[in-house]
Amino acid sequence: MILTAKVNWKSLSAVLSLAAAFVLCFVGGQMETRAVSASVPDDVMQAHRNYLASLGWETDGLASTDQVILPEEFTPEYEDYLSIQADGGFDLLPYAGRTVTRYTYAVANYPSGEEGVLADLLVLDGTVVGGELRSAALDGFMIGLVPREQVSS
Repeated sequence: MILTAKVNWKSLSAVLSLAAAFVLCFVGGQMETRAVSASVPDDVMQAHRNYLASLGWETDGLASTDQVILPEEFTPEYEDYLSIQADGGFDLLPYAGRTVTRYTYAVANYPSGEEGVLADLLVLDGTVVGGELRSAALDGFMIGLVPREQVSS
C-alpha cells in the first residue's frame, strides 16, 4: 500500500516561518522569558483591556504574564519579528537589551471566529512598546497588533 499526501507549500511555509520566529525570539535566541509571580493590579489589567478595546479587540481575560529580555542587538534573524512589530506601529530597536513585561490576553472576537487567539502586550514602565496577535494553534499565525477592522475574516 502506498500513501501520498498533498502539501500546501504556502501554508507549510507560513507555519515554518511562525515557528522559526517563535523559536528565535523566545526559545533559542537572545530573548529570555521568565514567569512573573506577582498578581497584576486591577487598574493595570483595565488599562490593558481599554487599550485593546481601542483597537476593537475584546478579551476573555489575562492568560499569562512574564518578563522578556529583549536582545542587546536585533540580528537579521529578528527581521520578521521586527516587521510584525512595525505593522502594529511599534519599533523595538530603542528597547534593545531592556526587560519588558509581556501581558498575554485571550482574544474573544477574532473576525474569523477562531478560538485560541492571543494578544501580547510588551510593556515597559507602564507604556505599551510592542505587541502582536497570535494563534495558539499548531498551524497558527502571528500578526502585528493592528486594529480589528484591518484584519480580514
